[in-house]
Amino acid sequence: MSEEPHPKAPADKSVWVLLLDTSAFIMGYEATDVEAEHYTVPSVREELREGDLAELRFDSAVRRGRLKVVIPNPEYLSEVRAVTLEMGEAGVLSATDEQLLALGVQLKSESSAPVIVSDDYSVQNVADRLGLRFRSLATPGIRRRFEWVIYCPGCHKIFSVPQPGKVCPMCGTELRRRPGRKRPIS
Repeated sequence: MSEEPHPKAPADKSVWVLLLDTSAFIMGYEATDVEAEHYTVPSVREELREGDLAELRFDSAVRRGRLKVVIPNPEYLSEVRAVTLEMGEAGVLSATDEQLLALGVQLKSESSAPVIVSDDYSVQNVADRLGLRFRSLATPGIRRRFEWVIYCPGCHKIFSVPQPGKVCPMCGTELRRRPGRKRPIS
């Protein structure tokens, strides 16, 4: 979607399964414009501003039956959270982002080939690690997958998991992230 206005249909003539992030609605995506099955999670609606055009697009797509709002099964959410922790993305993704990714993993396990529509680089990063395809609307999208390192710029300690309050327990300095291992997009 960043390179082309609408993705080409899959070669096997199956229907697209698109998972829409909040950014898709904000950027003007219309679920009625693309022949696809459209999914999202309930918290996407909560992130849209009351009375905004994006909210109108969301509600209209639901009313027309073009958008299915689904809560992912908890086991898929646990899987996503474990992966975000491994990648250093924990605490960066919102609960909505995690739910959307979990729904993608769930649909993939049910023999779909979902594509996440999001401009959020962290969502794209984790989606790639989970084996999910993604497209962006307004940004070029990521070109490499990053595994982040959480570190203290004060005492230089490296942490494998986020720390409470994002503060170093050794010296009290605010923790930062830097790219660690970089891999090509799969």
